[in-house]
Amino acid sequence: MGHQHLGKLPATRQWVAVIDMIAHGIDVAAIASATSDAAAASLQAYANDRTVQRALYLLAQIPLAARKREDSFQAALGRLGLNVETPDLFHIAAACLENLDRLTLRHRSDFGEIVALSAVESLQAVTRRSLDDLFGATSDVEHRDRTQEILSGLATVKQFGLLAEDFFGRVLRRHLEYYLSRELPLHVGMAKRFSSLREHEEFVEALHLHCRESSRIVSRFAGEWFSKANFEGGITQKKAGGFVFVAMGKLRDELRLRNEVDA
Repeated sequence: MGHQHLGKLPATRQWVAVIDMIAHGIDVAAIASATSDAAAASLQAYANDRTVQRALYLLAQIPLAARKREDSFQAALGRLGLNVETPDLFHIAAACLENLDRLTLRHRSDFGEIVALSAVESLQAVTRRSLDDLFGATSDVEHRDRTQEILSGLATVKQFGLLAEDFFGRVLRRHLEYYLSRELPLHVGMAKRFSSLREHEEFVEALHLHCRESSRIVSRFAGEWFSKANFEGGITQKKAGGFVFVAMGKLRDELRLRNEVDA
């Protein structure tokens, strides 16, 4: 992961407008919205990206695997292609990343890498919020059982919605930074948008916050999708890939709305 190729922004009218907004001190909301709109067309090329499909599929299926009672959690993970010696969070996350890395080597795309890394990070971050008490666990068995319990708890409308919110906040941030990171450093210096590196860092921090707040729009939608898709024949990789792009469209609309409110 992490091999995105950076260069200059495309010389289209939309991207020229984004560059102009950066140079003239326009706020984060407007720049985020304009960047998302300018990048929208590129997302269509990834509608059938196998890594994108697989990443969201695993994010949805791991909680369901933790709920299965007919066999062990380890066996259920194995059927997803996640072979772990110990079904704890560390090994599950590592197996996910390895699984997605193998797929990325065969079907590499920059957006696929963004989605894959975000999925693994979100699974770890959301699960760890409930795992703090595990440091006092008396045995490895207790630790594994508690991990499975917490992961199985993500297989509800509300909890999967929160997992998806974290995931799409990371995807949105990385997707915007994929483009903006090429241009923002060119605007640091005397008589430029950012007079210091600190000002540049503050802008990036504000962008991250804006992405996290914007991603709340997908929480309920994601939870309802999860429940409906699982009920209607189960969650497939194709369904998962389609969901990502519908959700990205909702995020784009939310960025536009936030820009209009701030204007």
